[in-house]
Amino acid sequence: MAIELTTDQARYIARMRSGWPDADVRVHQRAWGVIVEVRRIGRTIAIVAFDANGGVQRDEPLGRDARLRRAAPLSRAA
Repeated sequence: MAIELTTDQARYIARMRSGWPDADVRVHQRAWGVIVEVRRIGRTIAIVAFDANGGVQRDEPLGRDARLRRAAPLSRAA
């Protein structure tokens, strides 16, 4: 299924691209829309999801110490 980007979605990609002109932009199509990934030096530096209805879902920035954080333990129901 081909998905056509809205003008706002295309502008969002252009802004992402201008922030890292030497980075690779990869697009991964899904049934609900597309995921746009910006990679530089073998690492993902930005990611955003566009749905087929024109929506934009931006991921939260992780920061440099994200790999050091531990996930909160799951609570068990009593």
